[in-house]
Amino acid sequence: MISHFAMNISCNGKFIAILCSAIILAFFVAMDTHLYFTLQQTSLVHQDPRVPGHWSPFKPLSVKLIMTDPFNHYIIGPSAEYFDEITSFSKVFYFITPNMISLTHLATSFISAKMVASESLGKRRFGVILYQFRSWLDDLDGVVYRSHTNQRGNYQSNHNTLGYYVDIYSDIIGGVVLMFGTLFYLFKSLPLANGKQAYTPLPLTKPQEVNSSGQVSVNSPNRNLNFSFLNIFGSSDRPTHGYTKKFIFYKVLCVGMCVFVASGTWDKVVEKYTAIFQTDLQDPVLESIQTDALHSGSLWLIIYLWRIWEGQCIIHMVCIAVFIDRIWEFFTFFQYLGYIIIFFVNLLSYIHISQVRNALKM
Repeated sequence: MISHFAMNISCNGKFIAILCSAIILAFFVAMDTHLYFTLQQTSLVHQDPRVPGHWSPFKPLSVKLIMTDPFNHYIIGPSAEYFDEITSFSKVFYFITPNMISLTHLATSFISAKMVASESLGKRRFGVILYQFRSWLDDLDGVVYRSHTNQRGNYQSNHNTLGYYVDIYSDIIGGVVLMFGTLFYLFKSLPLANGKQAYTPLPLTKPQEVNSSGQVSVNSPNRNLNFSFLNIFGSSDRPTHGYTKKFIFYKVLCVGMCVFVASGTWDKVVEKYTAIFQTDLQDPVLESIQTDALHSGSLWLIIYLWRIWEGQCIIHMVCIAVFIDRIWEFFTFFQYLGYIIIFFVNLLSYIHISQVRNALKM
């Protein structure tokens, strides 16, 4: 009986997906809790040097690192770092430059997008896995760069280097081709407004009971609940006449531009916070104010909002939606909501930056 029960669980994909999601979420919460308490005891200006051969996602810290999304911070980043430490990849293959790796993950993104555009769910899922491998290569090029320049543990962008622009444009193009992959898939999977495909949408709620006079029955369970939460931000119903390609393109474009705006504004905010919290002020009074601001709850709130809403995190959301075959529903829900949240997070960030700068007389 126990073996039969275990077999049923193992065959239940939904149960396994929920279980894995719960484990990953619990892992992220535990790690973020540790990050919070570590940050409370840390000054980003005066930190102990990194111990060679002992990489940690918590030491040394930088503004860019603590504002990175949890998936990159705790899974992709550490795996790339440990891979290099174990294999000495950057030393053994010293002739492989970070730019070569950037171009490789750019090429990988095209292959991934091709898979994501497939009508086969299995191929789309493989495309998502391939895109995550692209993300891993994106972290690896940073690991190799820091190794070649003897900056291990110095997790911050160098905007004045060619490698920065090669990497950033490779990331942008990679995100664009992924969105085009989802677009081409939707062109093939959604009913188009050409009269060739019939589509009968399922109701979002149980049909209402209608009495003999044609009015909704008082006892109808959905008399007052005939709405969908997703409709607050845009209807998720699929009309029987289908969609135009222009409408589908517009929806994908909205989400793609949201990713672009989130990534660009995140980078600017990271740059401004780096100038504030990683600058040696050489004044005990100002350093005390700087440390208090770093340890404040308001900064942690802003950091955490960016961690779950920066561009790379939104890309991860898109990948999850593709993997569970809910990409259209995600685009419909996210189309306008994403801009509202990004505007709100940016507003909080710049108000806080202005206040801290005034306090530090910067």
